Amino acid sequence: MFQSEIGLLVHSGFIYVPLLLDRDIAAEVQDLSRSRETGDGSVPGGCLLEFEGKQFVRSLSIDSILRNYVHIDKGYYEQLRRARLPRSPEFSYLASMAPTGRLRTIVLKIMPYFVRKGRGLERRQFNDEDLLERIHSKLDIPNNFFEKVDQALDPKPLLQRLDDLNRLELTVEPLPDGPATGQALSRWIRTALESQIISEERDRLKGELRMREQMEDTKRRHIAILLYLEERGSFELDGFGFCKMGARDDYLIYKRTGQYILKDYYARSYRFPDCRVAVSTARALRPFVVESYKHPFLLGHAPGQDICISGYERPQEFSAENIVRLLEEGINALLYGYDARRRNGYHSLDPTLYLVKTIEFVDYRV
Repeated sequence: MFQSEIGLLVHSGFIYVPLLLDRDIAAEVQDLSRSRETGDGSVPGGCLLEFEGKQFVRSLSIDSILRNYVHIDKGYYEQLRRARLPRSPEFSYLASMAPTGRLRTIVLKIMPYFVRKGRGLERRQFNDEDLLERIHSKLDIPNNFFEKVDQALDPKPLLQRLDDLNRLELTVEPLPDGPATGQALSRWIRTALESQIISEERDRLKGELRMREQMEDTKRRHIAILLYLEERGSFELDGFGFCKMGARDDYLIYKRTGQYILKDYYARSYRFPDCRVAVSTARALRPFVVESYKHPFLLGHAPGQDICISGYERPQEFSAENIVRLLEEGINALLYGYDARRRNGYHSLDPTLYLVKTIEFVDYRV
């Protein structure tokens, strides 16, 4: 629309475009005109305008175009942003200091589900602050991580950038009602977008300054904890843990089962050792056992075996809900999935007269 040579009309903050008439539309326009003359309130007002003998129909709100341009044409909006704003690094205490990828989800969304306060029926889930304080009590964090946080929270660069933005203030005259070309509208919208970008960045920086001024020492310590965990790459608390895999943002996330008892067909007990049920973000999401381990639901005795689980659809994307569900499915399968009467699984706890030799569990029998 802005690149065409069609004559447009601006009225009350809306862009009106020429209404192309055929017989049916012309008849509807005449009916609308007669309804206005008779004062019929059922006719929507303002959708049609007549100018110099031509009919125009209301299309887009100019304010809506400005507010949503980042979604309409994100590439162009970012191009304007880079061209208009001073060259300077982004400032955000969350983005520039605390990890925002999978590690943050693992620590603040998944870990609280498996690590609880207290014992028995009174166990409650940690909030972010309590959990990070608990992690801090288990770690000896070097001072340089706290210094890094203090340096990142220094307000001087923010104040300098805010001063630079104040010197870029643009004055945008209101768009007058009347005829306009697409090119003229495009130029006005570009100027209005530049002014909007500067105003948004100024508001963001002011909010950032307020957050940094209000940040307590505990918040600074929490950011340092997340930074340290990101560099360390691994941590375990109350049987739940994670470790980074390679240089990318991939992690092995696991929960220990502890020792547990299964019974065979003859009600004899078998004590199984502790193992780690894990999910890896570096491969298809499914629960497996990290160690060399034997169990009726594991085909062999090698490390990294997938747990035999049927009857549910495995999730495809990483999220806290999906990882929690997969770990629970894997643990429940090992601890509660074996049916001694049916001897389900790849192997049976009690020795059977199979022609093909399977893994035996006599050494686990109590």
